[in-house]
Amino acid sequence: MELDTSLSASTSTFDATEAFERYYMNKMQLAVNIVDCNVLIIEVARAGGKTEGVMGPRIIRVANDMPGELSFLVHKTYIALLTNVWPNIQAYFSRPVMVNGQVRPMLEYGIDYIVGESKIPSHFKQPRYPIAYPKHSILFRNGHHLQLVSSDQPESVAGRSGVHAFIEEMKHNKGEKLKTRLFPSLRGASANIRMSQYYQGITGVSDTARLDLDEDNWFEEYENNVNQELIDEIASVSLYYNAAMFNLYKAIHEQRNTTNPVTLEKIRLDIQRLNHAIELWKPRLADMRRNATFYVRASSFCNKDILGPKFFKTQLDTLDIDEFLTSICAVRHKEVVNKFFANYDKHKHQFSNGYIYKSILKLDLKEHFILTAHYLKFYNKHDEILVGYDPGHFSSIVCAQERDYGREIRILKEFYTCYPEEQPELAKQFYEYFGNDAVNKHIILYHDRAANKKREDLEKITTDARILKRELESYGFSVELMNEGQSTIYYWQQFKLLLLMFGERSRLLPRCLIDENECKNLVSAIPLSPLKKTDGRIELDKSSEKTVPLKNQAATTTQIPSALIYLLFGRYGNRVLNELSSIPDDLPDNFTI
Repeated sequence: MELDTSLSASTSTFDATEAFERYYMNKMQLAVNIVDCNVLIIEVARAGGKTEGVMGPRIIRVANDMPGELSFLVHKTYIALLTNVWPNIQAYFSRPVMVNGQVRPMLEYGIDYIVGESKIPSHFKQPRYPIAYPKHSILFRNGHHLQLVSSDQPESVAGRSGVHAFIEEMKHNKGEKLKTRLFPSLRGASANIRMSQYYQGITGVSDTARLDLDEDNWFEEYENNVNQELIDEIASVSLYYNAAMFNLYKAIHEQRNTTNPVTLEKIRLDIQRLNHAIELWKPRLADMRRNATFYVRASSFCNKDILGPKFFKTQLDTLDIDEFLTSICAVRHKEVVNKFFANYDKHKHQFSNGYIYKSILKLDLKEHFILTAHYLKFYNKHDEILVGYDPGHFSSIVCAQERDYGREIRILKEFYTCYPEEQPELAKQFYEYFGNDAVNKHIILYHDRAANKKREDLEKITTDARILKRELESYGFSVELMNEGQSTIYYWQQFKLLLLMFGERSRLLPRCLIDENECKNLVSAIPLSPLKKTDGRIELDKSSEKTVPLKNQAATTTQIPSALIYLLFGRYGNRVLNELSSIPDDLPDNFTI
């Protein structure tokens, strides 16, 4: 597929009928590509076909329509852009198509586009402005280029003038940063480019945001900007316009294969009529699209013909009902009210600037990237590592270090395994992440102090901790177990400590900050860790650990938050013994004893 989409007879080189019949789109994808207006916000559930049906075609159309210009490809982190987003888009570019009876990639590397290269091929048009970050740019042969931008580093667009923004996984991006730093960079272009229907536009795709997981639903406000009457008009005109283009391609193809002079004259008149219709309606359609916002919200069932019934049966069997309703049915989930982490606030207690971008930006899109502690801004290879451990069929650890002379603790990384994987696999993950960088290989490990555990459960916890210690030490670490033989703690004591720590009410306790990129399941599960009362006693409601399948427990159950609790209480519980020696009397309004 060429970036030049001219409709002239001299540039038409493929059988449009065959191409049309072989290309499948579901109803959501058809609607998006028919309307194709300036602002396109797609809230579509899992496996709805967002990349191949929305983002991929849209990138090509924008590049076609604004040659030489700059657009932004945006995700929350560069890590996701390098390892997930761009590989998926490139796979779409590489999909096979039929051209002149031969199969070739839809866009051919080196011919139609290049990635991460500073040397531009001679047949490429030069961009209007020099490419600022060649290692993180995709350049098309007509000079249009995409610059990778992470919303946790929006200053990377400072001084740049883009014409369009492509935003992947909108729910993971902070809407406020996009609105204040990225969107103002969509400015400045020639008069001709400003006439494009895509100029200063946005293309955003995402699953439905879960507020109970503290995901950001900033994009939902665009639903209020939709002028349905205008969208209906655009769809009507677009269908007429597309039919005219298809018939034009068909007529040109017939003209090349016909020798009868009478038939040729008829085809010539048809081509003239179709060209006139296209020239008449193209600017009118562009003008309507330029001023329109289209918001689509769809479930996975929009792609049911491709996915088949087994997909939905498997999802229903493996996901808990809340996750199924959100991830598959696109039902917006409400936030949990009674939380065990009562004073936890994602704006205060999470950080997103945890990567050393100076090192990451030295890499280019062609390199194979493996993330380790080497790229963590707040990891000190000379300091010991604090570890909280929750054993079981679902085993998890959280890793932290203290800073500022113990006045701050940073939760840097989470790891987990599901049975049959156990301590050996957990230790291997830890080593592969920290092992090559750690100078100080001392680990202080905190596990459950057996809050009301039976004796056999306590013995199992102790045994699991000792096995993990042995496995970690086989990689050259030294491990100090902290909780063996210590007295039982109770849920209300854990609750009170968390209340003090995240409420920042005690000078004796450090400020706790969690890396939301490297501990994504932890920060997802904390808001889903509910408080319950049994005979008036405060407890952590762990029922989700029994109802959710093991492989889905990381982000939606109390497993990883429990590992954090063991770390925090084991490390700091003794500092505030007086406060923890009596039932709390300063509970938030929605809690009672």
